[in-house]
Amino acid sequence: MKKILFGSVLVFSLFLAACSGGDNKYGAGVDPAAPKVQVKDMFLRPELMGQTVTLEGRIVSQCASNGCWFYLQDDTGQVYIDLARNGFELPSLPNRTAIATGTVARSQQAFLLIATGVEVK
Repeated sequence: MKKILFGSVLVFSLFLAACSGGDNKYGAGVDPAAPKVQVKDMFLRPELMGQTVTLEGRIVSQCASNGCWFYLQDDTGQVYIDLARNGFELPSLPNRTAIATGTVARSQQAFLLIATGVEVK
């Protein structure tokens, strides 16, 4: 009887843990040591190029086929977030708030963040 009760409690606890929001971290997660900047800073502060930073904003557009990129928008602008270069993906999460840590980079004429980790609220 004790084994059945213990097993039931264990299963119920695992069920609650799974329903409590699940995994909201992707890749390596957000680096708390990385300075938090706004999107405009990536364009206006050349010293950020090649540096690790954290951005927070809303997911406004996302790769439909496999979640390998998204556009993040904050109050100051919008930027491309590349997930593929570090081998992770996001499920479809339109209009959700995301916090992304990564390296500021430039591809042709556009700035982007090569993300190492993302957390979705």
